[in-house]
Amino acid sequence: MPKVALSDIVCSIARTVDAIGERWTPLILRDLFAGVTRFEDLRRDLGIASNVLAARLDGLQAHGIVETRAYQTNPVRYEYLLTDKGRDLYPVLTMLVAWGDTWLAGPEGPPALIVHNDCGKETAGVVVCRECAAPLTADNVHFRQGPGGQRGQGTMVIGDHLEPSS
Repeated sequence: MPKVALSDIVCSIARTVDAIGERWTPLILRDLFAGVTRFEDLRRDLGIASNVLAARLDGLQAHGIVETRAYQTNPVRYEYLLTDKGRDLYPVLTMLVAWGDTWLAGPEGPPALIVHNDCGKETAGVVVCRECAAPLTADNVHFRQGPGGQRGQGTMVIGDHLEPSS
């Protein structure tokens, strides 16, 4: 059976993993959100091979998650900036941090803290209902087939577990 690209699976998780699921990509995004935008700074911070970093940045650019801007002309050097689409990944990263802080932090505690600029308090990512703001958990939600839902490779069985559209 031929290998199917994750982007071909009719599933938002599969398509997201196709865009940002490579091993180094979430760490590159972390650094970009923290303000590390130059190639050499990213390479040094992560200890990543230049060819791997270039490939991941090219992928992020191809998906419209980052864009480049020249910061030097001779030789031309670029920095990588998050687009609106890229900045919309922030909640995804904060949830990875929250899960990691809960389940994988060392005995000393989390390696970094998120501080809300508006109130100055330490915070963490939470998932809430966009309608009523109540916390969402695996126990208080279910899935319903969406308008773009269809069966195919990667979604042959899950359809049986989705509530039909009303």
